Amino acid sequence: MKIVQHKLHFNYDKMVERKLSKVYLIILHHTASQSASVEGINNDHLKRGWAGIGYHFLIQPDGTIDEARPIKYVGSHCAGNNTSSIGIALVGDFRKTKPTDAQIKSLNELVKHLKSKVPTIKRVLNHNDLYKTLCPVINLKAMVEV
Repeated sequence: MKIVQHKLHFNYDKMVERKLSKVYLIILHHTASQSASVEGINNDHLKRGWAGIGYHFLIQPDGTIDEARPIKYVGSHCAGNNTSSIGIALVGDFRKTKPTDAQIKSLNELVKHLKSKVPTIKRVLNHNDLYKTLCPVINLKAMVEV
């Protein structure tokens, strides 16, 4: 598994560092767009006055795993659960398409990697398990081999 690192600009004044020992969730999302880049999402979020991209990882349709916000920082992807979670978004609008086989393979590899790196992770949930939203439209957690 290869995680692609990007040189992203963040507004660090708005970011909070955390202890990974407090992280016990992985929360799954979809971007609701057929194509998205880490840089594009980050720039859009910065223009809105936010710290930058709120997800920690983005998985492209070809299975490429992009590192977004470093996991040592609290994300901004699921209100009320950001401090204790790592956010992973799959690129795609799953109202129209399904995740690709490459995305599901990479998702499973990434979850396994994160659980070995952060042993306090206990659960993988969909965004809509914790917050009233349609995201991720389909049951992504059922596609994760725990």
